[in-house]
Amino acid sequence: MAAPVCWLFCTVIDNFGDIGVSWRLAQELHRRSGGEVWLWLDNEAALRAIVPDVPALPCRHRGIVLRRWREGVSADLAGAPAPDILIETFACALPASVRDTIRRARPLWLNWEYLSAEDWALQSHAMPSLQADGSRKYFWQMGFSPESGGLLREHGYEQARQTFAADAAAQSRLRRRLGLPDKDSGRRECFAFGYRSGAWAQCFDSWRSLQQPISLWLAGSQIADSLREAGRIPADALLDAGSRHLSGCLELIRIPFVPQHEFDQVLWLADMLLVRGEDSFVRAQYAAKPFFWHIYPQDENAHLDKLAAFWRFPAALMTDTGFQAAFTALSQELNGGTTLNDSTRTEYWRYLLQNFPAWQRSAERWQQQLLAQSDSITRLLQWHPQLQAPPR
Repeated sequence: MAAPVCWLFCTVIDNFGDIGVSWRLAQELHRRSGGEVWLWLDNEAALRAIVPDVPALPCRHRGIVLRRWREGVSADLAGAPAPDILIETFACALPASVRDTIRRARPLWLNWEYLSAEDWALQSHAMPSLQADGSRKYFWQMGFSPESGGLLREHGYEQARQTFAADAAAQSRLRRRLGLPDKDSGRRECFAFGYRSGAWAQCFDSWRSLQQPISLWLAGSQIADSLREAGRIPADALLDAGSRHLSGCLELIRIPFVPQHEFDQVLWLADMLLVRGEDSFVRAQYAAKPFFWHIYPQDENAHLDKLAAFWRFPAALMTDTGFQAAFTALSQELNGGTTLNDSTRTEYWRYLLQNFPAWQRSAERWQQQLLAQSDSITRLLQWHPQLQAPPR
């Protein structure tokens, strides 16, 4: 049996989440199926941000053939062998030339959907959708339960995490590259990667009021921009990677953007995480660190249902009801679901940080539940064995 040919299509909407998931998916399909993977994308700059050494498109990089396309309009199909599996990531619209290929080659056709723990996602996982031309497109719903499409995870992830945790020299080298000071056991260190929002100014005020030393590592510009607009930091503060701003016990450090293959190590280095999007969100869970999810905002606050559907799983591991109440309220406010007064917000943060070991244990329990499940690619290859690597 010949090795399978996989076609993937990605349109970049959320800067790095879409391409981040698509690039991980392409690499894991290549490694685990033994097949040839072709990835079409519409934003080279977004890919280059997470894979800095990628050549100009079209090219082959790390075993993946990379091509350009315009969603719903055209795709560079020159020389591409007929696919055995075709994946449109996040319901992107395929151009007519690709639809013609589907009609001729009849590949396994998947819509690799946005991650959701909502009931409808589980119910529609692996269900077929009959198209007008008789083709069948299946929904692949990533999720957090054994009945879902699972989460992307590389073989050896946990071993790599534990090896890094035991390697003080590797941690020190990474700190120097990020422009971070030596670890101070009395200071909580928080990685922060979020969308622009007025909620960051409210968090800033609470963190300053705690008199608890906190170091906030700002990835990207959006949080710093939000603080600047709200007048919490000067107009010339935190404009470049490596810059710092000290406000009371709160230290803000703008860290450089790192390639995707180093991103996990940054998460492992921090004490707690504030993450956005989808790829960063999943990696935060695997990191076994306390975290908040700054979910992509949707009209009419539709994102809050998605947020609540997810948190019902790890929140069940928070055995302290007071802790669960504080966490839920802060998560809701961060994501536009409610507004707390200043004293209540500050006291909730104080409670979480004073009970940090319990928060850490609940994050570790949740990570272990996820690691005990099979990953997305394993489930896909079991569901459709024809995609598995041929015996050698």
